Amino acid sequence: MAPPVRRQHLATPDTPPAPDSRRSSQARHALAAFLLTLLFLQAGPALGAAYQVELEGLDGFRALSSLLNQHVALLRRQEDAIISDEELTRLMNAAPDDVRELLATQGYFSPAITSSLDLSGGERVARLKVDPGPPTTITRVDLRFKGEIVDGPRADPRRVERLKRRWSLDPGDRFTQQAWVNAKNELLKGLLAADFAAAGIVHSEALIQRENHGAVLSIDVDSGPAFTFGTLEVHGLQRYSRDLIDLLNPISPGDAYSLEKLNEFQSRLEDTGYFRTAFTTVEADVNHPKNSPVRVDLVENTSKRLSFGVGYSTDTGARLQAKWLDRNFLMRNWRLESELRIDRDTRLLGSELFFPAIQNGWQPSVGAHLERTVAAGETDDKLRLVSRLSSANKADEKVWSVGYYGDQQRIGDFEATRQAVLLSFNYTQRRLDHPLTPRRGYLLAAEIGAGPKGLVNETNILRTVVRGTTLIPFAPRWQAIFRGFAGQVFGGSRLTVPGDLLFRAGGDQSVRGYGYNTLGPAQNDAIVGGPVSAVLSAEVVYFFKPPWGVAAFTDAGNAADSWREFRFAHGTGVGARWRSPIGPVNVDLAYNHETHRPRLHFSVGYGF
Repeated sequence: MAPPVRRQHLATPDTPPAPDSRRSSQARHALAAFLLTLLFLQAGPALGAAYQVELEGLDGFRALSSLLNQHVALLRRQEDAIISDEELTRLMNAAPDDVRELLATQGYFSPAITSSLDLSGGERVARLKVDPGPPTTITRVDLRFKGEIVDGPRADPRRVERLKRRWSLDPGDRFTQQAWVNAKNELLKGLLAADFAAAGIVHSEALIQRENHGAVLSIDVDSGPAFTFGTLEVHGLQRYSRDLIDLLNPISPGDAYSLEKLNEFQSRLEDTGYFRTAFTTVEADVNHPKNSPVRVDLVENTSKRLSFGVGYSTDTGARLQAKWLDRNFLMRNWRLESELRIDRDTRLLGSELFFPAIQNGWQPSVGAHLERTVAAGETDDKLRLVSRLSSANKADEKVWSVGYYGDQQRIGDFEATRQAVLLSFNYTQRRLDHPLTPRRGYLLAAEIGAGPKGLVNETNILRTVVRGTTLIPFAPRWQAIFRGFAGQVFGGSRLTVPGDLLFRAGGDQSVRGYGYNTLGPAQNDAIVGGPVSAVLSAEVVYFFKPPWGVAAFTDAGNAADSWREFRFAHGTGVGARWRSPIGPVNVDLAYNHETHRPRLHFSVGYGF
């Protein structure tokens, strides 16, 4: 027999409550509101209002004052109006210990701190007086090494001496916690860079002597055994062949361990575009240091991608761009990159096809580009066909190329067809501390190209270019940047040499104060490319609140038909700097010394 069904009547939303029920509900709500108001009024004196902190004794210690304001809870929460008197008293009692801990990180181990809290008046006032005392200086450094770097077949006393000389904290230097940590990290990096993959600091101590405000530093370093590379293990490969990895590998089994070689291998893999991430490691097993396997972990990119972009530059105005990428073109691990770009001065349609690397990472590629440019009264319809062979090492990059350059030049009623074939070699040396946001280092590049008379060249052509950029941090917040460029085409004139092989100047990465490519020889009321060019630039940047800074600069440069006719055009100005995640962002206001007018420039990154 089925169990009985229990039914319960539920009032629908459309059913109005009974009159007595409504009055009862309103009375309960009124009573609750009244009780809450009484509770708030009674709690008011305990909650109080925001309080004030009077911090004294740190005049002339701007960095210390900023540190305390950032990290001491009593100072940080001054605008917090919901802090009760009891919580404020707790913060006040904790403040002296918080201040001592923070000052100790900056080398002040004997501060005098007094504090008081006034709750009697209408405003709550916390008073904190801080005398940091004398700073701690380093009196002695004991740096000791053990392991195969000092005792074994790979003992290297000269390397030990170099590491000791490079130790950054010497007797007489100020002691701070950050400097202590940085010095140990740099010491360890110097060992891990080559041979000793399991090196470590087994003991470190900073003994603070309060009586004489000194610090004795003691560090014991164990290099461990010397490692050698073994066989290659690849993980994560699905779409592409193992041969692609082997051809990019600069490491041979039996080579001495080198962090630089591991990083180079990783960089080569990432630069191919086939992989979203690539990590190269070795297992630092001190019991098996010989022939340690090299492990590569890969995450592959998708085979095809279509992307669109918009942008703006003070050189070329608004920009629309579409890119098509096929990393497995014709199912052969060939990488095809196609681009359509439209801006104020340029219409570009081009493709470049990259083939798998050959021996030792050298990568062949071919490219074709159709382009129309309109600049300073000159219109050029261009065709470029270039074949390249590029080295994998970006620190010392070498590129061999052979290219066809042709254009049809129009200036008013004047028309000319120019073409050339050139065999070129380009060498670039990069020594930068960061690829996107460098603070120190330099770039040097040299290019030479030659094309014999015949075929399409009307004369023998020789083209040479040298350029360089150096960044020098000369004080904690100061940086100097110097740029230089010089180029010349021998054996031809601007009437016979295509525009892509000639030179112009002016713009964000050239001579600021002048429009993009508006410096060069004059021809029929237009500015065109010239066979000779030079640009010099000097800039000083002050980072008042890193990563934000201000700059002052002066640029000079031009392009001409010959050095005899060459005259420098000058631009001088000031700018704002931001070290963004995608590179330095620069906004410059430059004064044109010829027109006596200012010009605004905006750019991202350096011309590396």
